Amino acid sequence: MDTVLGPNNSLLDYGLVLLIYAGLWIAMRQASPRVAPEFRRSFWILYVVWAFGIFAGNYLFYRLGIMSFMPWLNNFIHSFIWIGLCLGFLYAISYKRPLCELLVLFTIYSLVVKIAENKVLGTWEFDRFFFIDGNMAYILGWSLVDALYPIGSAITLMLAARFISGVVVPRLNFAAE
Repeated sequence: MDTVLGPNNSLLDYGLVLLIYAGLWIAMRQASPRVAPEFRRSFWILYVVWAFGIFAGNYLFYRLGIMSFMPWLNNFIHSFIWIGLCLGFLYAISYKRPLCELLVLFTIYSLVVKIAENKVLGTWEFDRFFFIDGNMAYILGWSLVDALYPIGSAITLMLAARFISGVVVPRLNFAAE
């Protein structure tokens, strides 16, 4: 059961993590309560790409020795709920903002989630981020990688638009309007 829930974790611990996700989603909704109709197809494309890609990637990176093992339930909710739904929603309501703002925004949200998952579930406990020692370096390093979500999403949608009609292709905005 340790590979599913993680050592000493219960479903109540996962409930707390889901409450944290919900609180952050409510905070995101203050900027816009819903995904614009013209972006919904793009949102679902990003959901599928990111959720499945991160789920597989987390396990692959563990096997490669650059990430700690993430229990299956944590990997699932982190990939499909946090990355797929929540960060997908954040991108859908903010993709027109300047890239520098998006990088900071995604780093902050990601950092909060990783610290919460670390404290509640004991995950994100690796002792280094590549060649930088320390667990905080690991948590911050992967949060900075998550900050690239807007760039990866713009590229994904640009590629998807070649094959799927009705896809919004965001322009990376490098300066404030």
